[in-house]
Order: sequence, then structure tokens, then C-alpha cells
Amino acid sequence: MEIYYYNTNVADYSVPFDWDKNNDHIDYIDEIVETYFDTKERVGKHWQPTFFGVIDTREKIADLGSLVSDGVLVFSQKAVDILRPLLGKSVELLPYKTEVGPYYLVNVLDEGEYLDRERTESDEILSDGRCVGINKFAFHADRLRGKHIFRISDDPVTRFISGEFVAACREHGLSGIYLNDQAKVWDSATA
Repeated sequence: MEIYYYNTNVADYSVPFDWDKNNDHIDYIDEIVETYFDTKERVGKHWQPTFFGVIDTREKIADLGSLVSDGVLVFSQKAVDILRPLLGKSVELLPYKTEVGPYYLVNVLDEGEYLDRERTESDEILSDGRCVGINKFAFHADRLRGKHIFRISDDPVTRFISGEFVAACREHGLSGIYLNDQAKVWDSATA
């Protein structure tokens, strides 16, 4: 079993989003993200996107990306169609229209105690047992069976993806995230 960071290639790819002059659209996203994301709470009933995703035609369009200001995951319709069997109930998909088809903000709902804190190397262990400043990850493989995109309580803003998620991205040529070994944070075969 392999675990990777969800790490976007912002140098080469972008996702469509309307960065308006008054920042109204990003302010709306900031409010949604600050209120609901990383809380395991669904946003759907509050989701009313009024913006239209635009792109810079000089940039390559990503299938998988993030909004840099918030670190919010963004998937294209193609990515959602391909990855849906792996996403299950781990995420909430919030659609918005763009010039190149539907895109989705991705609210990762699955946060669990997947980190093996005894074998994880970190700078500090808090009084509640959480690891801070993780230098080397170790996970409980048995707890991660069937988990393909998730967060951990020790680092709730980082998203992790499974080797199966990465393999599906490679197989279908999904662009925008790093799919190399530098993004890999743990491998049960070598742990």
C-alpha cells in the first residue's frame, strides 16, 4: 500500500476559476471553506456558486488542481468520472460551470486516525498524542483499506491519496498533480 500527498503542479497547470477584480468570488469561496471545509461537514445546502470559471488560454488546464489561496482541491468532470469509484463517500463534490466544462471544488470529509503515531517520526508529540512537524510518516495499513483520499487529525489541512488513486490518474492521463515518488510519503512494503 502506498500513500501520497495530493500535491499540485501549479507551475505548469491551472484550474479554471473566475478571479474577479473585486474578489467577490474568492471571498465567497473563502467563507465557504473557512466555515465548512476540514470539519467533516457537508457544504451542499449552502453551495450557490454565482461565478463562471475562466481560464488563461496560455496556460495548460489541469484535471486535478487546487485553488492556491485556500488549498481547496479542484477536479474536472473527466477526473470525477474516472475517480468516482475511488471517491465514494470520502468527499463532497461542489460543481461550478467553466468555459471548458464542469469543475468541482472537493470537500474532503474523511478525516481519521490513520497515522501510526508510534512509528511516525515528528518534531514534537502534543499532550493529546498528535504529532507535529512530521518528518517521516507511518500509517495503519489495516485502517486505510478502501481509503483513497483522506485527511489525518495530526495534519488536517493536508490531503493524502492512495496508490490506487495515483495509478488511476496515470492510467487515464489526468494532469495537474504530481504522480512521482517525490509525492509518496509512505509505502507499506518498505515501512
